[in-house]
Amino acid sequence: MSDRVLTISAIVIVYDGIQFLPDCLRTLVADLEGIPHELILVDNGSVDGSVEFIKEHYPSAVLIENGCNLGFARAVNIGLKASRGEYMYVLNQDLRFRQGATQALLDRLKSEPEIGFIGPKFVHFEGYLQKFTRAFPTYRHVFYHFLLLDRFFPHHREFSHWRMGWFDHESETYVDQPMGAVMMIPRRIVEEIGLMDESFPLLFNDVDYCRRIHDAGYRLLYYPTAVIEHYVGASTGRRPYRLKVISHFSMYRYLKKYARWYEFPVLWLCGLLLIGGLVPSIGIRFLRKLLGSTVRRV
Repeated sequence: MSDRVLTISAIVIVYDGIQFLPDCLRTLVADLEGIPHELILVDNGSVDGSVEFIKEHYPSAVLIENGCNLGFARAVNIGLKASRGEYMYVLNQDLRFRQGATQALLDRLKSEPEIGFIGPKFVHFEGYLQKFTRAFPTYRHVFYHFLLLDRFFPHHREFSHWRMGWFDHESETYVDQPMGAVMMIPRRIVEEIGLMDESFPLLFNDVDYCRRIHDAGYRLLYYPTAVIEHYVGASTGRRPYRLKVISHFSMYRYLKKYARWYEFPVLWLCGLLLIGGLVPSIGIRFLRKLLGSTVRRV
């Protein structure tokens, strides 16, 4: 394979994913058939047999063993540095690829040089739609969320602007940030804007990367013709309370990164609101879990 021109470098970030890897890799390899590619698997210190499964069933893949959990952003960067393809295909492990999804993304991306990132339509394993495209978060979105306006008016174009609650996810649309579980990006874009910012180890690294692609003058496309099944939270869902804290602090870090000096007072106020918002947010999540456990016992 080393003498062939590679079209796609499929980079899968692995972390204790043995529950999902067999279906993910089987459907991915089938969907890549006919496309010159390399498969790069970056493992973040799995201890559940994921590495052994890869070595046994995919010996020709490039396996990079980090030995510990270095975070998503750093693992992606390690995969990008090891890649040789014309297009980077950065993937979560909790996916199942419907036939033709990869080729559809590739064809559409090739058709328009101004596209710097293309993402598919996501559905749950059960088949129902996932609505995870987003606008770039701003200060006003923090206020809307703290005041619960995005909850009371989930489809309002202003109050739900960040979560795009008004969007049906059935139309091809240029957006700020397609969901980062599947990212197809031309190599030339990566070479131009650089690697992921590792100061966002788990969350908001994809948001920041989308922002940098956008600021470089490229478009980001949500492309529902390509459909990929996504479990959601295969790695992050194991510690929901910790994840909520990381999410709020990562949003603050993102807002701070792009803040101008005269916006600092508003930034600091948003920081206080994000910290204050953790208490009811975690409380609601805890109550849901408690009530769910009670229902199951009954």
